[in-house]
Amino acid sequence: MSLQLTLPFGKESNVKNLIFTILTKDYPLKIVDLTNLIRKRYGKLVTFQAVRKALLELVEEGVIISQIDHKFQISKTWVEEGKRVMDQLYLDIAKENLSSKHDSISGEMSVYSFKSLNEMMKFWQNLVDDWYKEFKDVKGSINAYQGAHSWEILLHYERERQVMSQLKEKGIKSYVLSMSSTPLDKKIWESYKNIGIKIGIKRSQSSFDKSYYVATYGDLVVQTKYPQEIVDLMEEFFHKNKTLEKMDLRKLSDIVNKHVEIKLTVIKNNEMAKQINKSIISEIS
Repeated sequence: MSLQLTLPFGKESNVKNLIFTILTKDYPLKIVDLTNLIRKRYGKLVTFQAVRKALLELVEEGVIISQIDHKFQISKTWVEEGKRVMDQLYLDIAKENLSSKHDSISGEMSVYSFKSLNEMMKFWQNLVDDWYKEFKDVKGSINAYQGAHSWEILLHYERERQVMSQLKEKGIKSYVLSMSSTPLDKKIWESYKNIGIKIGIKRSQSSFDKSYYVATYGDLVVQTKYPQEIVDLMEEFFHKNKTLEKMDLRKLSDIVNKHVEIKLTVIKNNEMAKQINKSIISEIS
């Protein structure tokens, strides 16, 4: 079954929709080229003036951009903004659905289930983003993190940078303890150092350390344990890919989108958060 998309410009046969559809495959094109394609490809009797009018409206709306040689194509900025809005909408809806379906253990602890590592990570990022937005200036607030690999910045760079850049704005002290020391891990953590995060790298052969990820956000504790098959695939990826320039992002995407059950536990417990912070910071100092 082919995917049917509902375009935002009225009826499917609307001239704007036809222009947009053509420019998703063939671009850049002049008005005369678009007119001929609409007539031949869709059998629609349309005038040059009608195509010009619809095209200029799309330009004014920021959907289409015009080049110096009077050729037109879809605006990359418009596409990126649309993707950002849809990604946020997806996260908001996913959060609402999960909030109503998660396994509530008590008023202070909740467990969420996901069908892939990537789905879980998007929810985690959204959770952290919400915490930053609601953050009140609490003296001594700490964010501490321990995990084997920070793969999310490779696939979601802008989102991760957006979330983590709030640390400095809020005046929150942040610490990261990496349980892996591959060349690729070290390169990734360098980018986190640049936004003021204190990094500690500890090589561990423990199967637990390779699968366990935990972070604190004030009195909030977020933790997960990767399935063994994901751990094995992730270890293989980080040992095989040694540089940012030559890494196989498609392979990484396949790993994090692999259909597996993974759980995320969220606990609101100040004493537990303090103990985790102490344990992580002691390994870094």
